[in-house]
Amino acid sequence: MDKTTTSGWHLMLDAIVREPGWISSPEKIREFLLGLIPRLGMELLDGPRITEVDLDPSMIESDLDEGGVTGYCLITTSHISIHTWPLRERFCLDVFSCRSFDPQIVLNYVREEFGVVSESHHWVERRWPDASERTPLAVGAEGETGL
Repeated sequence: MDKTTTSGWHLMLDAIVREPGWISSPEKIREFLLGLIPRLGMELLDGPRITEVDLDPSMIESDLDEGGVTGYCLITTSHISIHTWPLRERFCLDVFSCRSFDPQIVLNYVREEFGVVSESHHWVERRWPDASERTPLAVGAEGETGL
């Protein structure tokens, strides 16, 4: 990996599960995160932090939060996060690291742990912009960037 151009590797996974009970348990999400880190040869820096929002089936037809579990942890090379929607039998997982890792290890572990029946994933090499072509950000009076 060329550190002058590559800022890291990002695996994004969206999946549907066979049994939503597996993604509605804060403890299962915690165990999953703690189990994934050593499989990638990485180390935990902080967390995992787990937040559970009570399930509310009346919200499923709206764009409001119908509940689920979110977990994330900081690893020495970046982060891992997961957001679940048990009423929809779905979850989203992000693994980002400035150190290369094998996405197949993550995919196999996720499939095994959560009983994935359908998935979509993207493996992205994140890239720094060419520093010779950089444009300074405009900074407003309150210190806001002009993006």
